[in-house]
Amino acid sequence: MTTLLPSLLVLVAILGLYVAARVARLGRPAREFLDAGQGLPGWAIMVLMPGLVLAGYGLDRHFVLVADYGLQAAHVGVGLVFVAFAALALWNRMWLAARVAGLATPGEALGRYYQSVALRVVMMGLTLLFALPVAADLLGSAGRQIEGATGGVLPRMAAIWLLAFGLAIPAIIGGWRASVLVLAMQAALIGVLLAAATVLAVILSGGGGFPSLPIGNAEGILWDRIPGVIQNSAGIGKAVPAGGIFTTTGIASTVVALVGIVLSPAALYLGQTVRAGSAFGTGSVWLTAGIGAALMVLAVPVLLSLMPDGMLVAATGLFGRAPVAAGGLLLIPLLGNILAASFFVTGGVILLSREFLHRYLLPGLSPSGQRLSVRIGLGFGFFFVALSASFAPFPSAVLASAALPLAVQMLPAILGLAFLRWISRGAVLAGLVLGMLIVVFTEPPGLILFEGLFLDVPWGRWPLTIHSAVWGLVFNLLLVALASAATARDPARFERARLHDAMLRQGGTSPGAHGLLWALALLWGFFAYGPGAILGNTFFSHPIFSRVEAALGIPSLWVWQILFWLMGVVLVWWLAYRVGLGHTRDIGTRPIRLGADEVLRTPDWLSSGLARVIARRSRRRKPGAGPVDGHEARREPRRIRIP
Repeated sequence: MTTLLPSLLVLVAILGLYVAARVARLGRPAREFLDAGQGLPGWAIMVLMPGLVLAGYGLDRHFVLVADYGLQAAHVGVGLVFVAFAALALWNRMWLAARVAGLATPGEALGRYYQSVALRVVMMGLTLLFALPVAADLLGSAGRQIEGATGGVLPRMAAIWLLAFGLAIPAIIGGWRASVLVLAMQAALIGVLLAAATVLAVILSGGGGFPSLPIGNAEGILWDRIPGVIQNSAGIGKAVPAGGIFTTTGIASTVVALVGIVLSPAALYLGQTVRAGSAFGTGSVWLTAGIGAALMVLAVPVLLSLMPDGMLVAATGLFGRAPVAAGGLLLIPLLGNILAASFFVTGGVILLSREFLHRYLLPGLSPSGQRLSVRIGLGFGFFFVALSASFAPFPSAVLASAALPLAVQMLPAILGLAFLRWISRGAVLAGLVLGMLIVVFTEPPGLILFEGLFLDVPWGRWPLTIHSAVWGLVFNLLLVALASAATARDPARFERARLHDAMLRQGGTSPGAHGLLWALALLWGFFAYGPGAILGNTFFSHPIFSRVEAALGIPSLWVWQILFWLMGVVLVWWLAYRVGLGHTRDIGTRPIRLGADEVLRTPDWLSSGLARVIARRSRRRKPGAGPVDGHEARREPRRIRIP
């Protein structure tokens, strides 16, 4: 195992390097390094979508939770159907808005639509949060796994730096297109390995294991049922909920938090840069809601029931009989962490470069200069991520814990851009501030900071077993609705309506249409993982409509999960192919312009700081000397009008 796992990782790295070199040799224009010319191949998006959701949630984390809490934790896998539903609807509209109005990035889309610089700043902050602490936490987890698998021969810190180097090279060589292609291949490998590992484990076990054996042996944990609709718990860190933390509200709120993955800036950018076609429909219906959810619902409980002592112990025992299979088993969570870390760093550096560097600091850069700046930024990005993972793992983990729920707070703003034209800028900003504050104070960053400086608060993380994403989103949506109603006659609404009218002309879908689908989706969500899911505990073993006890041989809750997974796939199929959100086509008209002509202007604080530095260098020169580096100090900031 000491040499096998590093050897497999080297093979994965060589594959990534080969793909990046092939992309670089295509000789595409320099400007395509940043966005692939908005023409990413559809197959890459289809394959990467489920892998990104699984990796963003954390495969190793999910395996631990299912091993501890059983089917109540595995129930979150049904939520991949809801994530596919949300990604299909929101990515389709963001793609259409990008083509109709010429919006290159998520920050530009929200900033131009709402005419708000603050939303651009928030998107850059979220981008930095995912690109640094989240990626550092994922990379640190991968380093710990390698250290454990090699028995300490390859230490955690050395593994982190080697992984960072291996992830940086393909991104620096091939840019956005190469990164997406490489990550799509890794996502496909994760799915194949997870399915193969489950089948092999069942064969080697000789038929023992789940469902004849329970999952999770922790005392007091209800492994085969949901422990209630809601529990009067002060939250993790203050009280231990009886029976487990995954009540129906805990499951539903965790599923909502999963939507934060598809709402992260890099994921939205991924949706904006795919070429026209049916990638959204196929990826959402058959790969994310279909195969991805099937692996979470069917494969994970079976696999973990056969590994009571953990994946590392199981792989060590398997190594003598099937070494390659043992290495593949360890690769599953490891590839998940690598995939998510590489995606967030690469997408984050590109977005920060486009939104800040190329917009404010160096607005006159040529396409080749922009490509060079992004390559340098990628090198520094992976360096700082490895540095944080090596020397600041705890702060990285604390900050990373708030990333998904904070991203979920962008949902009202994106809904306004995608469907609901009556949502106003002031309402979005007010709701965003309130929602993010609530998230911070129901997650470790706020709790640790406040209790360390002031006094203990009476709640912990996720009070009442409700995820912080939903705590923030409920108050966020409430404030957005009230504030939008109060500003219904906002003159800026007519400017926002221009985009919605243009999208409808290009084949968009009105939110009021297909009311039956939305009603069925709400009803399905209520019984799939909402309060109605509590019926799944005994619905098939002790039916409420009969006094006869059914001898299924498998837990009733597992049957409930399988049933509503299949029903959910039908709903996503309806949204994709009957409503039409699964297919995109190139627009046939010239893009519209949102708002007034925008002037690119270096911020005053930045221009004044640069002027002082240049003036100080000028005073150090001898009298009569020429300009420093060919540039004179400028008092006025440079302005460039967008054509």
